[in-house]
Amino acid sequence: MTLWNTGFAAAYSPGEEGVLTLPSRPDTNDRFGRDPGPYSTRNSSKGSLITESHIIFRALASGKSVSEVRDACLAGKLLRQAARETRRRIWESLHWRFFAWNPPSWVLADLASAARNDVTSPSFVGLVYVHYARRDRLTLDFVADRLWPSWKSGGREVRRADVTDYLANSGNGQPAKWRESTRIKLAGNVLSALRDFGVLTGVQRKTLQRPVVAPEVVLHLCRLLDLEGLRGRAFLEARDWRLFLCDIQDTSQALAQLAQRGDIRFERSGRTVIIEVPKDPAGGNL
Repeated sequence: MTLWNTGFAAAYSPGEEGVLTLPSRPDTNDRFGRDPGPYSTRNSSKGSLITESHIIFRALASGKSVSEVRDACLAGKLLRQAARETRRRIWESLHWRFFAWNPPSWVLADLASAARNDVTSPSFVGLVYVHYARRDRLTLDFVADRLWPSWKSGGREVRRADVTDYLANSGNGQPAKWRESTRIKLAGNVLSALRDFGVLTGVQRKTLQRPVVAPEVVLHLCRLLDLEGLRGRAFLEARDWRLFLCDIQDTSQALAQLAQRGDIRFERSGRTVIIEVPKDPAGGNL
């Protein structure tokens, strides 16, 4: 179902006046909505922005173009933060996350459709989480390489020091250039965002928990992985599934449920895996 007027699809085309676009990179990861660069402090102050994301995608679902939504955000008509500079920074964060990589139209359509539900709905929160993590390399790496193994081994407590230690030992040279106060602030905001997305619970003492994963989120991620060219076992073992603390068995079960609904074809026998993801009618190609 089409959720926008003609201006919606055109509004996020690269280089349009009034849309905050970033320089395009000849990088395949960036092309598919992955953060290709070194670790960044972009989430050191803004966090999950679930409520703000819900506001902009509800506006898009109502028929507004991205340019119209941007202008309304900066003018304080959609985002209610008092300072224009704060609203600008929020918009830049959301633009980087959802629009700067020029996604296929079905990505924004899925988010707009989910935004018709409540801001706390698992489908909307899960979709925002997928793109939050894929557009922030630190978050994806930390969850996939630190939290997921801890979950599998029975570890549940998560501390801010887990993030700062991970930064120090990651081999990514960028964090060494940051002030200690920046690393500590970023670590706290990463954990707060993961709590907002349902991966952690608790305020002072945070504990790992498996978030609810709506079928719409599983299908959306399937389409992203298929778009990247992942097939068979590589699809099943993609690190993205670890964002939801899923191992191969958990992922197989989620894919089997989609197959029962007729959304995808999924067969698994031993190490042989067959996955077919139909192209979305809204447009499956970049």
